Amino acid sequence: MVLGVFLLTLLSCGTSKRGSTERTEVEPLNKFTYETFNAKIGLSVGNMNLNATLRMKKDSFLFISVQPFAGIEVARIFVSEKEVSLVDRMNKRYAQFDIKEIPDYGELLGVDKLQAMFTNQLFQLKEGKKEAKISDFSATQIESMRLLQYSDPKGRFSQEFTTDEQYRIKNATLTSVHGTLRWEYKQPNTLENGYPFPMEVNLTMSKSSMESGFSPRHASQEITVYYKKIELNKECSFSNPIPNGYEKVSVDELLSVLNNKR
Repeated sequence: MVLGVFLLTLLSCGTSKRGSTERTEVEPLNKFTYETFNAKIGLSVGNMNLNATLRMKKDSFLFISVQPFAGIEVARIFVSEKEVSLVDRMNKRYAQFDIKEIPDYGELLGVDKLQAMFTNQLFQLKEGKKEAKISDFSATQIESMRLLQYSDPKGRFSQEFTTDEQYRIKNATLTSVHGTLRWEYKQPNTLENGYPFPMEVNLTMSKSSMESGFSPRHASQEITVYYKKIELNKECSFSNPIPNGYEKVSVDELLSVLNNKR
């Protein structure tokens, strides 16, 4: 379904500077920590509203189960440290690919980067970089906000995070020749660990006009994630994400089938 298309595009995705730029050693206040993360979520994709569950184990896996109707799973996405699995429950098909096969900078990606995006955390696409620090970025003061920027030395991409005075992320952008991915956090709500966690994440992917197969009609994709219930550090395990007897197909074939179901 569209969510699968989005996550694939997310994985294969210059900024302007204003004010004074400086390096800083200050780190975020109330840094969000967890071992396991379980959530019931709502997904708004175009004119569709879907229910889903999100389960994560820190630096280990990310699992999304899409359930338009209670108890009926139609698709699932499983991301481990090395591999992504897309499962079409309706047609009993699945596709898998190695994260490192993503063009340009797949070797820099990992499940930890996706987890950071879902949990309002900084991340930096850099070899061997598990956790990002404020000091990894160039910081620019813009009134009460701060702009954190990082550009890949090889020119493959640039990253930008806008934070408040406490270095809590308000929005972020990842830009490459493939296009731009922007995400914005809204509706903060204090969780059981005291962290002001955003209960809404708006994501917009814009494809570059230089991409092959570019179509203005499909140049932009928007998804909104609504957190309905979050549980931290509860039991969260997962084995094989692919049910027995499912047919393995190519990623393109699976996405073509899912797109036709929209």
